[in-house]
Amino acid sequence: MADTQRGIVWIDSQLTSLTEARSPVTDRGFLFGHAIFETILAIGDGLVLWEAHAARLKAGSLRARILYPSENELLSAISDSLHALREKCGLSERSRISVRLILTGGDGLTLAPARSEEGCLSKGRVIVICRPASQLGDAEWHEGFTLKTCLDARNKELVDIKSSNYLWNMMCLDDASIEGFDDALFVNQSGEVSEASTSSFVWMSQNENCIYSAPQENNVLPGTTLMCLQNALEALGHSVQWRSLRADNLGEASACAVISSVRGLVPVRQIDQHVFDVVAFRRQLELWNQALYAEQLRNCESLRK
Repeated sequence: MADTQRGIVWIDSQLTSLTEARSPVTDRGFLFGHAIFETILAIGDGLVLWEAHAARLKAGSLRARILYPSENELLSAISDSLHALREKCGLSERSRISVRLILTGGDGLTLAPARSEEGCLSKGRVIVICRPASQLGDAEWHEGFTLKTCLDARNKELVDIKSSNYLWNMMCLDDASIEGFDDALFVNQSGEVSEASTSSFVWMSQNENCIYSAPQENNVLPGTTLMCLQNALEALGHSVQWRSLRADNLGEASACAVISSVRGLVPVRQIDQHVFDVVAFRRQLELWNQALYAEQLRNCESLRK
């Protein structure tokens, strides 16, 4: 089945396929990029780290001037979408599913969001997109990703809002792809790496049971999966720490990886012209990935009533 057909969309209280889903051209997310989202991993009938994702979405909606729906409405829409996807694709109860939860500013042709006379925001639009989670094959995972550095020109005041406006991310990712790289790695004005276009970036040093990641002040979106990994490593006596890494001093890192809610930890074999030995740290990353998955299962909140 084609990838565009292996998906279900919940929009305006209606379930439909990816190919048949329609959003009004008056939607503010379409017209002005007035929308925020979360990508959540579902395992079985549960959502991984739902509370963390919901908290980030709610905080983002407040700053983005989007009326936050009730949690019951959101969970009901997700639950119906997951059930419909399993029925359509014949997925097992333990299948991993990618859930993209989108909140838009609703309909409106003017830039200013609509408000009532009392100053309350108008109702927005909830969209849920559910698809089977894309997973790397063993060979692709073992080979590792390649990253191309690019200047981080995103608005620093908005980087902690998970906005649907990914224009700069898309441009950098496309530039990287044209040159044969798998992803783009942002570098701030001070020359410090921050994150990849769709995932968090981490690195390790030789003989240390520790993963490092850029501090939030380096223009980094706080990652929910990275926090989950932190809890998993603490149980093993390891840790996640926050430290800056300069793009002109990549030799400080013995190994690197990217991490996201759906793919987990994926090794990085090359950044620009700098090559890393993915074999030397492969077993360590495999163990950390196993610990991450176990922690995800422990933080999987059932949707069953």
